[in-house]
Formats: sequence, structure tokens, C-alpha cells
Amino acid sequence: MRSISMMFLSALLAVISGCGSPNSTSFRSMSHAYREVVESYSNDNILINIARASKKMPVSFLDIPSIMGTGSVSANAGLSATVYSGNPGSLGGFLQPWAGAVGLANYIPTASLSVSGGYTFTQSSLDNATFMRPFLLDIKPEIVAYLTSNHAAPKSILYSLLVSSIDVVNDKREVVSSFVNDPSSKDYLGFQRALYILVAAGLTAEPTFVKMPMSPILDEKLARDSFGMLVGALAAGVTLDEVSQPGRPKQFRLIKLMPDWRLCLNKTDGEVLFGKSLSPENYCTQSYKSTTAQRTATELRALLSDGSDSGLKNLSIKVNLRSTRNIFDFLGDIVAMQNAENPHIVKVFNPELLNASDSAKVSDFPPVPLFVMQKNKSVGKPLTSLNYRGDTYTVPDHDISESFTKEVIVLLSQLLTLNKISGSIPPSPSVLVR
Repeated sequence: MRSISMMFLSALLAVISGCGSPNSTSFRSMSHAYREVVESYSNDNILINIARASKKMPVSFLDIPSIMGTGSVSANAGLSATVYSGNPGSLGGFLQPWAGAVGLANYIPTASLSVSGGYTFTQSSLDNATFMRPFLLDIKPEIVAYLTSNHAAPKSILYSLLVSSIDVVNDKREVVSSFVNDPSSKDYLGFQRALYILVAAGLTAEPTFVKMPMSPILDEKLARDSFGMLVGALAAGVTLDEVSQPGRPKQFRLIKLMPDWRLCLNKTDGEVLFGKSLSPENYCTQSYKSTTAQRTATELRALLSDGSDSGLKNLSIKVNLRSTRNIFDFLGDIVAMQNAENPHIVKVFNPELLNASDSAKVSDFPPVPLFVMQKNKSVGKPLTSLNYRGDTYTVPDHDISESFTKEVIVLLSQLLTLNKISGSIPPSPSVLVR
């Protein structure tokens, strides 16, 4: 009997000691599968809306606000035996071995282990005013600063998506030239040339402050007499600013400095490319030394502009940004054009590659497609594929030397994340998926 008990305990211990490994393996495999699904979910969410925009259809976004995991492990152990008794009809005879058998025989320990697990996630629609409001508003320069600081993509790619138009304004606030970021326009090459020159001139976003008036204009006597009353306002971050008006005595006004962002050019590169044509307000407050524009100024002028000198002075460059919604429209137009009967591929040049070496030239880096999504075509190495309204859209797995498709997807993912402000994702699920 002792040996039987030891056999039973050994089987039970084997089951219990084996519980950790299968469960851990199952959890890791489920987590790995979940990560892959979420990655595909996010990419498909972006690409399906580009496909919708290519057909001039409304865009619609979904998100996963919560994931819940469940798992269980159960172990069972038992003992079965075949008993040969001399007289099974009585207790004493049951325990008495049959003459042809050698005692109790054929004891078989049994053990079983079962592991189960799964995920339940909720799927919510972002078709609400909280999400759509920033989605439809023009992108702010501070967002440009966020995207350029993490180097998610070259600036020429970033600005090709974000910039809607470039205006050249004279000192009378009149627009003397305008370049529109419309790939279907016959003047699109002019926009690209203007954009590349601005990128070579160090186009970036910098923080600044805007004076917000907090009071009417006060003369000097009234400001002195009211100084006691203004102490509380001055302690709250409000400043007394002098207002200069020709032919009038000193006047003052309470103002508050509000943080803001603006797009500007690097003065060192800008003066090489534009000479003295631009007014000082176009340049950033801090200037750095760069070699790109200085080494390639002549080549850039020849390749990226018509080489003419208008002779105008005190010009201002106004860069207009588009909304995230318009970026999807822009990419939708590109997809429609490249899959038309007479395909047209929008290609982009990256001036930052000129920093690769001192001997690099613009001609060493030909432009490559900005974004590629093939419709109803076989692709040898696809990044992802999806179906929409009877058509199959496939995104090739290109590296940066073949197209900037991956960089565009990364930028769109970051822009959408910045649009998901508090309250944009509903707390209660729209769809519960089991």
C-alpha cells in the first residue's frame, strides 16, 4: 500500500510541477499574437482611410480602448486498478487473493493538465466631435516641432504632407507668388522647387511669445496713478508694456505674454539662397552654421528654381499648413493618380541627403515615390494588403531607397495619436469582440 501511495503522489506532483511551464508558454504566445494583431489593426486603420479618400468617400476611424485577458489552469490526478479477489462477495474474500493471481495487481496512476486562455477587447468609433475637431483643424506649428524633433521622416517628406501652400508676400502684404501643394496641378513642380529651397534654408518651427492686450491704452499719468491697482495684475504674470505712437507722449498698456510657435528659416542658409530679398522676420531668433546650402547654393538655384532674380526686397515667406483630414485627401489623390489608366507617380527629393558627404551632389540622389499603394496588382513583397469596395489594395515593403511609404505611415500614426485627446475615445465600447 505504501508503494501505491508513493506512485499516486509522484503523479500528482508531476502534474502540479508542470503547471507553470505550459501556462507561461501559452501567455507568451497569446501576447505575441496580440501585438501582431494590434500592429496590423493600426496600419489597416490608416491605409483603409487612404483607400477611402482615393474614392472620395468619408473617412472613419476605430480604436481599441481596453483589452482584457482571461486564463485558467486545471490539473487532475487519479489511480485506477484491476483487482483479482478469491471471493469478491465478501469483504474478507475481496481482500483474499485469487489462487491464480499474485495479490492485488495492475495499479495505473493517471494525471491530466488543461490550460485555456484568451482576450476580450472593445472596439470604439472615433466619429465624434472631440476627435474630429482637431482632426479637421489646420495643424499647428508646435506639432511640426514635435514631428521634426523625433526625426520620424526627412523634412521634405514631412512638409510634403503638412504644407498646403507657400505664399511669397511683399512689404505691402500683397501675394506676389503662390505655390499650391496639389499633385494634380500642372504647376506642382513649382511647389516642389519652392519647398526644397525652404528645406535647404532650414525651415523649422521655434517657440515664441505673443503680446495679448489685457487693458486699454493708458497715458503716463493714469498709469502712475493706477499703479497701486495694477500690482495684483503684475503679480499674476501681466506686464506693463510701452506703446509707441509717433508724435504722441508715452502710453502704456497691460499685456500678457502668451506662448506660441512659428515657422522660420535658418538665417545662415537663408541668406545664401535668398540673398537680401527676405525681411529679417523670416529668420529664427537662433541661427546655426550649416554647409548644405553653402556648398550647393548654385546647384540648388539651377535645379530647384528658374534662376531669375525678381529684384524685390523685404519679402516674407508664408507657409500654410493643412489639416490631418486634408493629408488623407492628399494621399488619396496620389493613390488615385498612380492607379489611373495613365499612371502618374508623385516623387520627392530629399535635400538632407546632401549631408552624406562633402562631395555629394543633388544629382546623386534622384527623387523616389512619396507613397505607393497598388490597386488590384500583384506585389512580390507586400507590407500589408486590404480589401475595400471590391478592390484589393497592397502596400509594397519598400525601403527608403525605393519609396517613403513607411515614413508616411509613421507620420500619419503620430498625427492620429496627437488627435486622440481626452474624451475622444468613448469609455463604453461600441463593439465588443470576443
